[in-house]
Amino acid sequence: MRRLLTVLLLALPGPALAHPHVLADVHALVEFKDGKIVSLFMGWKFDPVFSASLLKDFDKNNNNRLDADEMKDLEREAFRDTKPQAHFTYARIGTEPVVWPDATDFKVIGVKDSLMYAFRLPLPRPVDPRKEAFSFTTYEETFYIDMDFPNDKAVTLNGEGSAGCKVVIAPDHGNTIFGGAVTPKRATITCE
Repeated sequence: MRRLLTVLLLALPGPALAHPHVLADVHALVEFKDGKIVSLFMGWKFDPVFSASLLKDFDKNNNNRLDADEMKDLEREAFRDTKPQAHFTYARIGTEPVVWPDATDFKVIGVKDSLMYAFRLPLPRPVDPRKEAFSFTTYEETFYIDMDFPNDKAVTLNGEGSAGCKVVIAPDHGNTIFGGAVTPKRATITCE
């Protein structure tokens, strides 16, 4: 019986055997100024196991929290490595992909038994969502990290000019990853 199970498992295609090693709930605050979208303030809340690993690796003084210098080390040694992948946040203005300037305001926040990266992604130029389409999705292409909006309220709007606008989070069927096995969700901002 064990041999049969082993043969069956080996016969499965690659993506069916793979699984993420890190889980992250993604939250975003779409920031408006003068009626235009100027930035995304992102929050990645990691699962408790990965959070404990981060704490173990970066809490050099063993006080069970990350001090300012330890957060700087984590930003430099772990977070900055996500820049070549657009900080796993792929936005579009119309059909054009956004090339993010550098992320700002990075910090690590404790949330119950988990850690959350919080950071700002300023847009290269303000976007008037009444005149141009704006949307974004978050994912890590190898599916090592499973990033997902946990619910329909994970993306919110804030700031002058956000009234009359709304967010729709839906599967991004035109953008599957991991051999088509995973469909990330896309947040689309529309305004009246």
